[in-house]
Amino acid sequence: ECYDYLKTKKYHDADIEAVGLIIKKDGGGYYDRFRSRIMFPLFDGRSRVVGFSGRIYGDTDLKGAKYINSPEGPIFDKSRVLYGYHIAKTAMSKADACILVEGQFDVVMAHQTGYEHTVAISGTGLTDHHITMVKRFTNNVLLALDSDAAGIKATRRSVLAAYRHGMNVKIIALPQGMDPADVIAKSSEQWDVAVTDAIEYIDYRLDQLARTENLSNQQKQDSVVGDLFEFVAQIKSAMHQDRTLQKLAGFLGVSVESVRADFAGFTPENSENIQPEQKQEDNKLQSQFALSSKNEIMALYLFARERELIKDFININDMQNMYTKVYETAIDDDLQTIDETQQNIHLFVLEERYAETPAASIEKIIITMLVEERLRIIEQASQELLITIRQMESSNDDDQVRILQKQHHELLLEKNTCLGMLNTNS
Repeated sequence: ECYDYLKTKKYHDADIEAVGLIIKKDGGGYYDRFRSRIMFPLFDGRSRVVGFSGRIYGDTDLKGAKYINSPEGPIFDKSRVLYGYHIAKTAMSKADACILVEGQFDVVMAHQTGYEHTVAISGTGLTDHHITMVKRFTNNVLLALDSDAAGIKATRRSVLAAYRHGMNVKIIALPQGMDPADVIAKSSEQWDVAVTDAIEYIDYRLDQLARTENLSNQQKQDSVVGDLFEFVAQIKSAMHQDRTLQKLAGFLGVSVESVRADFAGFTPENSENIQPEQKQEDNKLQSQFALSSKNEIMALYLFARERELIKDFININDMQNMYTKVYETAIDDDLQTIDETQQNIHLFVLEERYAETPAASIEKIIITMLVEERLRIIEQASQELLITIRQMESSNDDDQVRILQKQHHELLLEKNTCLGMLNTNS
């Protein structure tokens, strides 16, 4: 139905497929990705729809995951989306807290109950970008993630990520097998109590260990050193860190001095593996949708033109002339070769990245990229000239050698000029 509707609106198959709304059939044709599903639009921080999440409902022969998301692309990146964030921002600031859950229904139910500072991750763990989004409004996070094995593992990763950024983390304890939507549907008062009684992550973990039957002293010590020390190592405040070590000492029934001594020799290992995983995902996504230097320059120029920033550029003529020197065409002519869909995608992506960047900075970025590209061309031409000069010298063609040497000298002069421009822009 989605495909048929969009076709009546004159959208092209390639564009509908590119945004992830349809999937190509093996035998030809297309089918809707989100058929027989309740749809949740996914918004970015500027209230623009960037993707969808669909949940199976009703009698259906669909197989697979209960939820599916739009495929990642130049517009949708799940590591940069928090469901409900565009609504929750003001409430986060007012409450000085962010409640983080896993599902869209959890967010809807929480908002209906008055907890509008609730957001959800979308099929991923809490990423550094998510944390940056939240930190704009609060340093306090309350996690209400599933209590199954996968939820516990996700909570652990999320807490470590938040601790690395100096955030305060509390856990909203949920009854076994229930998620926030279940708790709220059963009793909003029970949800109120759960949020009010949220406790710091270390206290939550110690409480879990204390409830574990037949836990030996050695097992307690292994849990503290092998697990909880990693979280303590991420705490930015020295006083907070020391208070936490005192809690651990009390739990173990040993002196705080002995715990401090063991912690002093502790080297976090697992935490080192978390950040690179996220970087690998970011690098994979960036390489998949990376623009060539020329296209990136054109995209930035288009962004500046459409946002009327170009009127504030100081060296617009120099920029256009440098572009022509590098690519042997005019930038405004090249922009006409990019179809409207691609232009809109470029503008959409750059709006998120450069929305708060002043015109002077964007101009500097464009000029720097053009100069660097020109330097690359000069270096290549210089090497080719040197090879040709040696060939002419071996042929005793003195006239040709002088002509080529003059060209090489002019390239070196231009190279020095370009290097001076880079130094000015740095």
